[in-house]
Amino acid sequence: MLDHTINHGQQPLKFCPFSTEYSANPYPTLERLREGSPLMFWEEGRCWVVSRHADVFGLLRDPRFTTDRRTWEFAKPSEVEARCPEYAEMSKHSLFSLDQAAHARVRKLVSPSFTPRAIERLRPAIQHIVDEVLDAAAGKEILDVTRDFAEQIPIRAIGAMLNVPPERQAAFHRYADAMIRQLFPMLIRPEEVDGNFASIREGIAMIDDILEERRQEPREGDLMSSLLQAEEQGDRLSRRELQALVSSLIVGGSETTVHLIGFMVLNLLRRPALMEQAKDEPELVKSILEEVLRFDNFTRLGLTRYARQDMDFNGSHIRKGQMMILLLNSALRDPSAFPLPDEFDPHREAVTSIAFGNGAHFCLGASLARLEGQVAVSTLLRRFPDMHLVGTPIFGPHPVIRKLDSLKVALHASAR
Repeated sequence: MLDHTINHGQQPLKFCPFSTEYSANPYPTLERLREGSPLMFWEEGRCWVVSRHADVFGLLRDPRFTTDRRTWEFAKPSEVEARCPEYAEMSKHSLFSLDQAAHARVRKLVSPSFTPRAIERLRPAIQHIVDEVLDAAAGKEILDVTRDFAEQIPIRAIGAMLNVPPERQAAFHRYADAMIRQLFPMLIRPEEVDGNFASIREGIAMIDDILEERRQEPREGDLMSSLLQAEEQGDRLSRRELQALVSSLIVGGSETTVHLIGFMVLNLLRRPALMEQAKDEPELVKSILEEVLRFDNFTRLGLTRYARQDMDFNGSHIRKGQMMILLLNSALRDPSAFPLPDEFDPHREAVTSIAFGNGAHFCLGASLARLEGQVAVSTLLRRFPDMHLVGTPIFGPHPVIRKLDSLKVALHASAR
């Protein structure tokens, strides 16, 4: 287990972000970090940890830092290029790997397809998916919100957004699962590596086939058609850029949305009066979603940035290539940015949210995640108004998320 001892007054603090206690409640640790070591070099993680809102907000917009992991001082040539050159080549065109000029160019081309207005057109499709999932759960007494509900929605929603044909849904799901696992290769057993890459190769070929079909026969309101047609002064996206965008949407918009839905339900179950209010005022679910992102953000650590140059930052020397981990969950509880930060208040005045990042790398899929969370939770409340928590939430291991492994609820008042 990784840990680092920080001197905090007379009481040393152990930073153990992978402990069960931290998963369940990281906030006492984060408070001590903000107060005693707001910029700390975490030796076991080989990186700097940043915990105050002003610093996190500033670093998200600081051009002296990049999101390209290849620039990290400890980045090593991997076997990926040899074992799956298609994946390695596609990764070079990821929004997280492009230099500033290329990143700005691609964002300008694709942003119109991800505006709140454009994403709102998906509401009927997402509602249909949520209804189908809850129809399957209707006969149950106990529902695992994580496994039986939240995990069933995001990949299907992304498939609907991309208009993946029914006959290709199975391959798409294999691709999505393989891409997510590849993001955390330490979780893949050695005997599974080749199979994972095989699913990625199959998925990349499938995406290419669908893109070619859309070139021949564009569809109205179809994301892939829109991306293919996106043009700015004669400039268009390349095949690799399109592949990378689709893959980024899968990786960034699946597991995070699962936990957004789960943490929304958990925080409502812990506040029965607010849950009753949300049943009567469905519009309140939007504000609840934003407050959950702030009050109980599901990230274990946060976003990463890498120094492009040597520099001094807040009294410490940062070397070129060093990693900075921006603790979103700490920044979003910082009293200098949020009055009474440890109170859950969906009616608080809006503040520029950094839950989906900020600046040039603000999450493209933020509007989709918000729409899925709103539709999923408001529908669950409407269909099962008497649901209540059974037992305690179970958190599992995960390198970057406070993974809500299981959240069981009784769907009816009679089920105890």
